[in-house]
Amino acid sequence: MLLRIFSFLSIFLFVFHNTKCQESRADLERERDLNIQKINEAEKILKETENTKIASIGRLNVINRQINNRQSLIKSLRSDINIQDKEIRSLTSIISSLNNDALLLTNEYADMIFNSYKSRSSLTKLSYIFSSENYNQMFRRMNYLFQYSSYRKNQIDEIKEVRNNLVIEEENLIRVKENKSILLKSELSESRKLQNLKGSQKKIISDLNNRQNKIRREIQNRKEALRKLDELIREIIRKESEILRSDDELIDFERISSEFESLIGKHKWPVSSGFISNKFGEHAHPVIKSIKVKNDGIDIQTNKSSKVYSIYDGKVSTIAFIPGMNNVVIINHGNYFTLYAKLKNLKIEKNQIIYTGDEIGDLITNSEGTTELQFQVWKNNVKLNPENWIIKK
Repeated sequence: MLLRIFSFLSIFLFVFHNTKCQESRADLERERDLNIQKINEAEKILKETENTKIASIGRLNVINRQINNRQSLIKSLRSDINIQDKEIRSLTSIISSLNNDALLLTNEYADMIFNSYKSRSSLTKLSYIFSSENYNQMFRRMNYLFQYSSYRKNQIDEIKEVRNNLVIEEENLIRVKENKSILLKSELSESRKLQNLKGSQKKIISDLNNRQNKIRREIQNRKEALRKLDELIREIIRKESEILRSDDELIDFERISSEFESLIGKHKWPVSSGFISNKFGEHAHPVIKSIKVKNDGIDIQTNKSSKVYSIYDGKVSTIAFIPGMNNVVIINHGNYFTLYAKLKNLKIEKNQIIYTGDEIGDLITNSEGTTELQFQVWKNNVKLNPENWIIKK
């Protein structure tokens, strides 16, 4: 009896553990699906940059992105493999316990059949009942015989249940081992792809290092373009702060400003796909580490001819052209302003009222095959990190 209690306790602990494993696996599968989605997005962008056959910062950015995504995917696969190993050990243990239960129950049933055989005669049972010393004892003996018969039937059902559970758990063990095999193959495949990407990364960095003079000129040109952007938006903010925007009959700036602020971290991206290729603030250049580059916003690298959308309601403050940034659009959201640069085929006009998700224009693709949006968020004349304002990906 103690052995059976221990077996059932083992089953209970396995079920509890298995539930936790399933929850962990579900989280890992969601994480894996997200990484695969990011990898597929970056793969499309990478193919576009590869068409030019030129080593570029944009191409390096997308390869770095792919490396990070594949490293995360491999980490997720390894975690899942560890969970599968634990599940295999647990299933092996539970199958052993069920086999012990089946043997124990079968032996108990055999003993009952043997004892029943020895007292199989109806006369023997009647003699047992009528040999009672009083009515209470006779009643107890009749009840005992009834319970004994019922127990035998229950014993048969219990044996069937244990054997059914045994079949189910053996099938589960086969399934888990197959899943583990698939995961191991996926891990091996992703590891090979990761090594190939690292080889490409090394080659591009080497090629770019051989073109440092050109890169330094590009850095200087970008610095100048960002300076002009900074002057432009500061001038727009200064002019519009002098206007009583609350008197604008077409738009309620006070309401929009409050709502814009309440959606921090929840604003949709200004492009439908892509990744942040250049973060906000000052950091080392991806190739020439001795040079610090500054970004007043973020750069979002995406697919060729991607469309750009307004992240919230507002009014188009200005449209300008800046060398290196192409068409620039600034949208007023009350106390907040958003800036979108490197645009073409504009779909809006100055002073136009614009709403969340409205199309602003298309993104340009440079001579190196890189398609990238420069996106900024300001509160009055203070630069903010746009990454804090849009949904995390």
